[in-house]
Amino acid sequence: MKRGESKHSSEAAASERRKFVRATLVGSALVSPKSGGRASTAVLDNVNKLGAGLHMKEKFPPNEKVTVSLAFLDSDRVEQQEKLDGTVTWVKPWEKGFLIGVVWDELVTKEKNRWLYYYLEETLKSSV
Repeated sequence: MKRGESKHSSEAAASERRKFVRATLVGSALVSPKSGGRASTAVLDNVNKLGAGLHMKEKFPPNEKVTVSLAFLDSDRVEQQEKLDGTVTWVKPWEKGFLIGVVWDELVTKEKNRWLYYYLEETLKSSV
C-alpha cells in the first residue's frame, strides 16, 4: 500500500467518525479490562454512537479491550445499566490522572443499547 493511500483511508475513517456528533454526558462509569484485571471507576465526559471519552485515575494502555458500564435513570427514576464492549484507542495524561478514548465494538442501536441510544437521540435533537 502506498503512503498516500494509507493517509487517505485514515482521513476517511476520521471523517466517518465525525458524522456522529458527540453528546456531553457527565456521569460515573466503570471500566473493566477484558483481560480480567481490576475494574476502575471513571467519569464519562462525552459519548456518541461510536465511542466515549472518559477521565480516569488509572491508566489503561491503548488497544486494551474493555467493558464500560453506564447507569441511566428511566422515567420512573429506576436505575438501568448498560454494558458496552470497546477498545481503548488513545490515552493522554491529565492533571488528575488520564483521559481515555474508547471506541465501541458495535455501533450503539436502540435494540442493543436502549438507554444510551435514546439519550443520544434526545440530546442531539434538542441541540439542533
